[in-house]
Amino acid sequence: MAKNSASIKVVLWIYIILLALWFLLFSFAPAKLLAAIGSSETSGFYLRLYGVFPLGWVILFLFALKDLEKNLAILNSAIIVSILTALSVILVHLGKPGMGLFQWVSVAIMVIFALLIYIYKPKAAKQ
Repeated sequence: MAKNSASIKVVLWIYIILLALWFLLFSFAPAKLLAAIGSSETSGFYLRLYGVFPLGWVILFLFALKDLEKNLAILNSAIIVSILTALSVILVHLGKPGMGLFQWVSVAIMVIFALLIYIYKPKAAKQ
């Protein structure tokens, strides 16, 4: 194992907890709470379905934690998806100004964790 294996595991566990909280928020929170954080759709199907997306990443990260060196594709995918999600939120904001603070904080968290995963991910195993 690489010397950064403990660091990447800590980063992934923190991210797993945050993603699980996002899952619970978007899947089960009452419409009043979703409206309070600035979500334009508070009880619709697509917003509730969006809650499943973080749950999928929680499951993937749990698999990645079993053997980080063999599961680099999951870590690389997380980096790419986080950056693409951040770019899409920024582009949506350009077309529809006035996005809430929660969306910007979420994007910032995703980008920070993408950078941390990139910095601490183990090197590819030599074959």
